[in-house]
Amino acid sequence: MAGTDLGPGPIPGPFKESSGGGRRWRFIILGAVVALAVAYMAYAAFPGNTRYFLTVSEFLEQPNYQTGQPVRVSGKLVDGSFQRQGDTTTAQFQLVDKTAGSAGGYLHATYTGVVPDLFFNPHSEIILEGRYGADHRFQTDNILVKCPSKYQALEEAQNQG
Repeated sequence: MAGTDLGPGPIPGPFKESSGGGRRWRFIILGAVVALAVAYMAYAAFPGNTRYFLTVSEFLEQPNYQTGQPVRVSGKLVDGSFQRQGDTTTAQFQLVDKTAGSAGGYLHATYTGVVPDLFFNPHSEIILEGRYGADHRFQTDNILVKCPSKYQALEEAQNQG
């Protein structure tokens, strides 16, 4: 058996020791995949929050928004306009621009569901999500209420007392 040395030495064939370069590329690719996944989840979680809303007067002045496309409209509840249809959860009401008061135009809206408690607060800003129907009423799918400032409520209470 002279000439055959089976002692320690490099292993012949495709089994070579790898340097750390391959491992580093795997971590870079894995990091990129994780970063892309997190970015996509953040993008998918907030699509509705990036949608712009219109004031009542902006909506009423632009007929291109009244074509049945989904839109958000912001305003305040007109005093005395909220009415329920019998024993149902369907309600009809009117919104007006928060700053225009009775001088601005009125948006007639319909909503089926339970309205939030702050909906009736005179300082609340109401945002309706929905579509303008052929019956010239805003068909509301969702109601968002921006809470009034606690200082407005305190100021009003002090003025009454």
